[in-house]
Amino acid sequence: MLEVRALDEFESLIESSRIVLVLFYDSRSPTGRYLASIMEDIAYAVEPIIAVARVDAAVAPSVVNQYASSIPRLQLYFEGEKIWEQIGFFYNYQSDKYAIRRGILYALRSRNTSPAKLGLSLRF
Repeated sequence: MLEVRALDEFESLIESSRIVLVLFYDSRSPTGRYLASIMEDIAYAVEPIIAVARVDAAVAPSVVNQYASSIPRLQLYFEGEKIWEQIGFFYNYQSDKYAIRRGILYALRSRNTSPAKLGLSLRF
């Protein structure tokens, strides 16, 4: 999992990776730390097929200001285009993982692809 610290680093990641899942969060809040830990589990399951990154508002506020109007939020990019975004969370580990899994699945389908076509399992 990547920790994005600068705007140019984020833009380079989006341009150079086919699929990117990004968490915008604030490590100073308990909910932000909770979501960051979920992203670690997800990254373990989907990398390297999906690049997973975190953008901490405490470290990279310029990236958050440019790409996320509020935090926490998840975004999925496919070939440089944002195709999915999740703003609300349940703050229940299983429920949040389920919602993220479904969001990724439907977003990939909207681009005429699937986890199976990518050689990926979304069983996280």
